[in-house]
Amino acid sequence: MTTTATPYDLQEFERVLLKPNSDPTGFAGFFNSGDIWVARAPARLDVMGGIADYSGANVCEAVLDRGMLMALQSRTDSTLRIRSVQMGKRSLPVETRIPLAYLSTGDDLGTYSQVRELCQANPLLSWAAYIGGSIFTLLKEEAVKMPYGFSMLLLSSVPMNVGIGSSAAVEIGTLSCVNAYLGLGLSPMRIAQLGQLAENHVVGAPCGIMDQIAISCGQRGKLTHILCRPGAVQGGVDIPPGTGFVGINSMVRHSVGGSPYSDTRIGAFMGKKIINDLRARNGRAALNYLTELSSQELRCEYLAALPETIVGSEFLAQHRTHDDPVTTIQPDATYRVAGPTLHPVEENERVLRFMDALRAAKDGDEAALVTAGEMMYGAHESYRDNCHLSVPEVDFLVEAVRKRGPKSGLYGAKITGGGTGGTVAVFGKIEALKEHIPQIAKEYSRIIGAMPDIFEGTSQGSGEFGARRYTFNANGWQACRA
Repeated sequence: MTTTATPYDLQEFERVLLKPNSDPTGFAGFFNSGDIWVARAPARLDVMGGIADYSGANVCEAVLDRGMLMALQSRTDSTLRIRSVQMGKRSLPVETRIPLAYLSTGDDLGTYSQVRELCQANPLLSWAAYIGGSIFTLLKEEAVKMPYGFSMLLLSSVPMNVGIGSSAAVEIGTLSCVNAYLGLGLSPMRIAQLGQLAENHVVGAPCGIMDQIAISCGQRGKLTHILCRPGAVQGGVDIPPGTGFVGINSMVRHSVGGSPYSDTRIGAFMGKKIINDLRARNGRAALNYLTELSSQELRCEYLAALPETIVGSEFLAQHRTHDDPVTTIQPDATYRVAGPTLHPVEENERVLRFMDALRAAKDGDEAALVTAGEMMYGAHESYRDNCHLSVPEVDFLVEAVRKRGPKSGLYGAKITGGGTGGTVAVFGKIEALKEHIPQIAKEYSRIIGAMPDIFEGTSQGSGEFGARRYTFNANGWQACRA
């Protein structure tokens, strides 16, 4: 709904950077007078697609005004000194150090599992896996040599675990900053791929690539159409004039590393494995992605063969594996299969209809706006009914939007990302969003006892932002494009 030319987090960084060395709230105790490199990664709003990304779906994502800024300065020793500061309210910084030697075994780099174990050994410092894990992934996958370490400052205006891509923003911000400093020339898409590898194999969260691509390749003021097979930007999608998207934080903490999300992903991969076994018996090629099927094909040919639920040991006895490298079937766990398999196939079709409706609405077609909103409601209902990934708090927010409806200028709402809480995306006319979203937030606050965050605005994706270099001279700190 609003666009800030200079992001708040960058403004805040420059304000604090100019504080005198005698001010203990400045950066003097962290950075010296050497050059500082800065990259920025925005939060994302999952408008349509969500968890269907790991099944090869089309998704449609927005970048928000809030973001994370990573500032980097080289050191003379072989240590990563990492400090994290939350902006927007007075809070204590959190800091740790990672000797680069900890990422190696003898003369060689360690393995992903070894670095994952290192990062998880102290639960109080598990957040450092997003930064340290991203750097390790860069060293591992790109054969980069780092003879010295960095002092790395993370300034964030993005709350963690609220479903707007905070973990991916940290990964992309870290990789973009190191990429600029070392002059590696990695593309935004390659940075997104490395970010997903870090999250899958070091952090241990079985996410798809949607968040990383949206944050790395997104554009200010547009939605990004991504085809997740495995990941390619299909282009920007214009937002119809006079309309916009906002997010309402349900204040229910969300995590893609949690069991409901992982179990839903496992169920979808179980479904694909069952379908591929059936196809093999009929001499048909295996599916690489579930969304290669249409919903009609799935319903007519395969859905009856999919169990509603199955125990892990029973599935393994029948099919041996579910062919997913980032999740593990627990023998004694029960998994839902039919619903999680159906969801991405139907969601893929909803996303395409949603984008078609937005294009049709560019000239003010009210019916097309209503259709786009209906696709969002359909996505939410499938999260809730097929995947069991909604919660009552989120359902309340979605229904509050639905009750007001198109007559009030509100067209659609849905749960986002990995579900089980997090943020609700809302689509409507800009004036209606300004009027009704604060009202809905106030109504909701009476239920949960706190006023929820509202996420709005837009900013550049990290690739579009690029990098800044700050140099200290006789006139103080000076910024230039890197």
